[in-house]
Amino acid sequence: MTKTEINWWNVNVGDEAAAKIAAAIANGHISQGPITAEFETALAKFLGVPYTVCTTSGTMALSLSLLALGVGPGDEVIMPDRTWVASANAALLLGAKVRLVDVLDDGLPIMDPAKITAAITPATKVIMPVHLNGRGVEMAQVLTIANQHGLEVVEDACPSLGSKQNGKPLGTFGRFGCFSLGMAKVLGTGQGGVVACHNEADFQLLSRIRNQGLSGTSMNERHDVRGSNFKFTDIQASLGLAQLPNIKKRFIQQKKIHAIYSNYLKNLSSIQFLPVDTAGGEIPLRAEGYCKDRDRFVAEMEQRGVSVAPQSLNLSSYPFIGADKNNYPCAQRYSQTMLTLPSGPDQPLQNVEKTVEIIHSIDHLF
Repeated sequence: MTKTEINWWNVNVGDEAAAKIAAAIANGHISQGPITAEFETALAKFLGVPYTVCTTSGTMALSLSLLALGVGPGDEVIMPDRTWVASANAALLLGAKVRLVDVLDDGLPIMDPAKITAAITPATKVIMPVHLNGRGVEMAQVLTIANQHGLEVVEDACPSLGSKQNGKPLGTFGRFGCFSLGMAKVLGTGQGGVVACHNEADFQLLSRIRNQGLSGTSMNERHDVRGSNFKFTDIQASLGLAQLPNIKKRFIQQKKIHAIYSNYLKNLSSIQFLPVDTAGGEIPLRAEGYCKDRDRFVAEMEQRGVSVAPQSLNLSSYPFIGADKNNYPCAQRYSQTMLTLPSGPDQPLQNVEKTVEIIHSIDHLF
């Protein structure tokens, strides 16, 4: 088997992160404490919102937001068919039902706002647009529909930190916006998630749910809302604070990687590269394309030392969702064809150029 020379994802947290973690441990700042608070303040400033709340994962950020809105058994959450299963699990774990809508029919695998209204029922409580890997759902349309029907909006911006729409960060349009801090993201703390919110009441509610429903720090305080232990740690916060000052440099690198692929993967038989509106403020998280013969493409690339990552199936492909995949024809276009090419904020550009050369060399096979 050929040794992998180019990995599909490349990120390096750096020596400064290791030093900050060591300092946190040396000072006894290990579980959630002052460094987490500092990180939350820095994230809020970066996003242009008053508050952020850090939690255990992007999935839990979504669940935390839904809990704050009282979502539970009998309620419905609308989301796109084309998303990572975590979006659905965040609602299903609370006993809610997922209602799916199709994606756009123009080469963009993101929620089609024009299809939301038809999915609304009397049980609908939340619309969850998913900003997929930097691409933003048209939020003006989503908010208009939500206001017309008295629904809340929770943005799943887990894979889209840094992307903007009309100059405003994705994840800051709705009642809550959620981000992932997993290591396959542009800012990673091992695991972790973030909820962005706009007022102190929501911040306090999220903070209480995160900490067993406590309204304070004393064991004698009231547990006046349902909660659990969804807390972050100062060790993770130290890792995040070390990377945050360099995040704009990472964005620049991401856009450079995307530009190489976009410029040189045109009119090919083997793969169609998917666009990201970098000129409009979107930051590509991953370099994505779709292949009609994905399995063969993956095998040919791996034989040549390049790792590419097949992406997950649509939500309607999973039996526990309870949806008919034939109802989402646009999303089905991507379900078994999408993949990620070598990318990541620390992916050397020469790796990207080499990947392009190899794709051109095998294109005649397709």
